Amino acid sequence: MSKHKRNAIIVILVTNAILISLLEFFVFIPLPIPGIKLGLANIITLLAIVFLNFRYVINVVVIRCLVVAVLTRGVLTLAFSLTGGVLSAIVMAILYKRFRRFFSIKGISIAGALVHNTTQITVAAFVLGQIVIFYYLPILLISAVVTGYITGSIGERVIDEMEEQGVLANR
Repeated sequence: MSKHKRNAIIVILVTNAILISLLEFFVFIPLPIPGIKLGLANIITLLAIVFLNFRYVINVVVIRCLVVAVLTRGVLTLAFSLTGGVLSAIVMAILYKRFRRFFSIKGISIAGALVHNTTQITVAAFVLGQIVIFYYLPILLISAVVTGYITGSIGERVIDEMEEQGVLANR
């Protein structure tokens, strides 16, 4: 893939990830448990993992986290989104590159959601200096399985369609 094509793909992925994150932030989705969101931008991370080198995957995640933090909750929340986003991307990339014969895209997405929530609760406990926050972890892990499955299902369909249509062929 040429440098210009790769850069265009990165810009498209970053832009879509930012838009999805902003949409999820500003559109009220009634979920029964506070602090839980669908994490639909994870679909873009999955696409990046499948179609780009690892270095560019991290670029997509970091840029999305930075822009969304500045535009929504502020840079104080950056520690939460950045650590969760980067660590989950690392785990998902490893699972995809090394163990994809054992894990579907849905399974990889669920693993990413589990790592993301665990990382965020760990950072929150550290920042707040309160270990009691870990009592919320089981609820977050259950929600991670559900939301990870949803985003993984969507991501799997998009990836299959992109491969079938030859989008990003000659990577």
